[in-house]
Amino acid sequence: MMTAIRSLIDRELALALPAAEIAPRADLYALGLTSFEAVRLLLAIEREFHVELPQEMLTRETARSIEAIVRALCALRPAEEWREAA
Repeated sequence: MMTAIRSLIDRELALALPAAEIAPRADLYALGLTSFEAVRLLLAIEREFHVELPQEMLTRETARSIEAIVRALCALRPAEEWREAA
């Protein structure tokens, strides 16, 4: 899952660092993430993982870090299911 998220970050965003160099808890906004890019990233996450993020997850906090994105996805589906789908 982390590899796919990092790939989306590289493809969708123009951050100060390549995604491979970003720590899971690093603040993506501090690295240059804009509100517009956050929306693009969350839409890309939905497409990539075939999910629909509920309205309450469409927030700045969900897109704040790689770890926050993983938490959001795991809230939608148990972690075991993500591993099985990989």
